[in-house]
Amino acid sequence: MFELVYLQMRAKPGSDEIKLNQYVAKDHGMSDRTYQRGVRELLEKEFLFRSPSDGVFFVNIRFMFNGDRLAFVRSYHLRDANRQTALPLVTVPALPAPYEPSS
Repeated sequence: MFELVYLQMRAKPGSDEIKLNQYVAKDHGMSDRTYQRGVRELLEKEFLFRSPSDGVFFVNIRFMFNGDRLAFVRSYHLRDANRQTALPLVTVPALPAPYEPSS
């Protein structure tokens, strides 16, 4: 069942949504009983989450991330950049020149 989830993820890069049902499982040589048990185990382990639509599941991105991590980090920083307030400027006195002993 995990292999079937992995193949579905590779077919749709950038998405955490997969479509699984008995017909897809049969196309990959899996029996109905094996499909039911595999989906149940993946749901119990919170590897998959159900969606409101029948046969559509979401993959837990903590276990399998199907996207560009660099783009994810960039978009995260861009959203937070608008919230940052300007820091107050403080004048700092210059440091004294280093002491040079006379020879």
